[in-house]
Amino acid sequence: MGQKVPESFLNWLNSLKKITLPTWQDFPELDLYMDQSIKLVNQYLEPLNLAPVTATMVNNYVKKEVMFKPIKKRYRKEHLAAIVVITILKSAFPLTVIKNGIDQLLVDNSAEDAYMNFALIFNEQIKSLTFDTNLKPVTIETTIIELEQRTAASAVINHIISEKLVMLMKEATKS
Repeated sequence: MGQKVPESFLNWLNSLKKITLPTWQDFPELDLYMDQSIKLVNQYLEPLNLAPVTATMVNNYVKKEVMFKPIKKRYRKEHLAAIVVITILKSAFPLTVIKNGIDQLLVDNSAEDAYMNFALIFNEQIKSLTFDTNLKPVTIETTIIELEQRTAASAVINHIISEKLVMLMKEATKS
């Protein structure tokens, strides 16, 4: 018989369900330098226990054209949104897949609309977190992009949960 899920995990899962990504309006109106941008994004994403964003990572995103270059070494809301999305998605997807997804979204959407839709879907998925792997019913009203974003959010969230469970198993075997 397998080990039971500890209460601490259930408490962690409940706290995970309370996490929300920042809205576009939460991003500062003023342009930021790299170190300020990184510090802010890491504060937003810290509850997800993802690897912290570094200057090297951001420079790599720009170099690989996953996000556009800063303007006079300053980062705007569009940059912050891109860093948040890329950092979340790279825990489950390679940068080439993320770049293609972002490029597709920005064909018909502003950066603000694309980010707000992603944040809304991510927040919905995390709040409705269960271990039921069924998606909302797909209907003729469902867009491919919506379905793609829902499955991507689920993949990332499930990846985060899996990592926590692996840590719990490691801790259990040490005791």
